[in-house]
Amino acid sequence: MNYVNLEFHSVVELESAAGGGLAMRRFPKAVREALSPLGRIVSQESAGCEIRFVTEAESLRLAVSVQPSPLAPYELNNLDLFIFKGAFFHSHVRLEPGKVNPIHLTDITGDVKKGFESLKPAMRDTDYFSSNVWRVLFGRYAAVFHELDTYGYAVRPPLEVEKPRRRMLCYGSSITNGASPTGYHLSYVQQAARHLKADVFNQGLSGACMCEPEMADYLAARDDWDIITLELGVNMRGTFTPEEFESRSRYLIETVSGAHPNKPVFLITVYPNAESPENAAEPSELQARQSAYCEILRTIAAENRTGNLHLIEGADVLTDYSGMTKDLIHPGDYGHTEMGLNLARIIKRNRQMEA
Repeated sequence: MNYVNLEFHSVVELESAAGGGLAMRRFPKAVREALSPLGRIVSQESAGCEIRFVTEAESLRLAVSVQPSPLAPYELNNLDLFIFKGAFFHSHVRLEPGKVNPIHLTDITGDVKKGFESLKPAMRDTDYFSSNVWRVLFGRYAAVFHELDTYGYAVRPPLEVEKPRRRMLCYGSSITNGASPTGYHLSYVQQAARHLKADVFNQGLSGACMCEPEMADYLAARDDWDIITLELGVNMRGTFTPEEFESRSRYLIETVSGAHPNKPVFLITVYPNAESPENAAEPSELQARQSAYCEILRTIAAENRTGNLHLIEGADVLTDYSGMTKDLIHPGDYGHTEMGLNLARIIKRNRQMEA
């Protein structure tokens, strides 16, 4: 989506914000309103959304803010924004809530710029991103765009040749949505995408990945991805019986894979956590449900007839349980790093990914 010569990546709707500016939404309003009460809140987050542009200006001013949320105490610890030039990290900004944040950016200048320009084109303009592209990456909060001032220099959205040609869509829980590395760009989805040299659309929903039929229909209707990952189960184990989980997950999986028979669909079982049988000291109801859920996903994958559905065991993605944070469900930096690398390796092994 483009607005005023900018590209709003992974944004499907721009909504006028109460305090001015444009709120960036990853899901259409009709889909957001069909979700659970928590889903309606977290679906407004701009996790993985990017503002992208190309300009010759060496000095810029970007103005953004954060919308108030019922999850404000949680959000106040996660108001980080990361800026890149192509694949190269540029800077990290901590946003202040309750105000429009003016962010002053200076392009790489002086001796550093001379060195940057002296690189071979293949080194600075990879098949991941061209170094011409400014990328402003938002995290798990509802971000609002107000203004970009390039002080008179022309601005344009990036060309297709300046971005990755492969596109990956990821649906799942808070783990997929980017909890809890110290920086959103370190999340396993972002790291896997970089290893795969893919552009990523993050459709994770913290605590609210419930496989609603409206979500299934929406994901199936999207045609802007080449790879899709579905990380299912962990958010549903405390609410839905195995039979209810099977009904919801089967509809989502079969609807998405059936609508795109020539595209690989990667189905991921629950990532290891404190309720995984191999980790838990004592059996529990959650453990039983989680085990039942994973077996259901294996059965659905085995029964699939389209040939494009590929099962990934969560324990093959996160193999070192010490990569968890102390809540024993969300990975930390090390866990996300291992997960991103392992997921990319598993996807690459699929023959459909060789081209």
